[in-house]
Amino acid sequence: MKTIAAILIFLNLLLCTAAAVAQCPSNKYQWDFSGSFGLLGPDLSSANSQLTNKKTTTQPQATYFSAHYFIYNRLAIGLAMGINTEKGTFNDATFPSASTGSYTVSNKTVAMELYYIYLFRKYIELYTFAGVGPTSSTEQNTLSGSFGSSRQSESKAGLKGQYTPIGIRAGGRLGAYAELGYGYKGLVNLGISFKLGPSCWWSGDF
Repeated sequence: MKTIAAILIFLNLLLCTAAAVAQCPSNKYQWDFSGSFGLLGPDLSSANSQLTNKKTTTQPQATYFSAHYFIYNRLAIGLAMGINTEKGTFNDATFPSASTGSYTVSNKTVAMELYYIYLFRKYIELYTFAGVGPTSSTEQNTLSGSFGSSRQSESKAGLKGQYTPIGIRAGGRLGAYAELGYGYKGLVNLGISFKLGPSCWWSGDF
């Protein structure tokens, strides 16, 4: 009887150990790195507002790199760095088809972000995030006139924000994602991300 009891205890310990090993470790203290390209951002130009017939030739575009660190299983804090650009022309008030100059606007932003995953599925995540941070804006205007062209430049500092109510990521350690929001990353944001940590979190073994 003692031998049988010892064998049963040993088998029970083995099963408990196997279950502990099979259990997915926490997503806590893991990193997620991503790069993105945003479209349909807000109008960036400001200094040329007194000039009429402005025409945007290149819609605002945003390129960003982000790093998020999970402090809980679903909640992460992070840092985003990137640039928004916009280009366009000024058209003559009398002859709209004639260009009287051009402009280029660029915003460089560094923002803190709060990131939350509210739905896990196998290889699918639904999430939301918000961010805010300082930005440096530079606008350059080149105007053409009767006596040649002239250049104007203006730089200023400000604060930019981003709120993305819905984002979806698909994939494993390397995945692709799409986001819908408003702010420094644009209205529609597409990108790729790379996760560190145990694979069971994106394979659904949790």
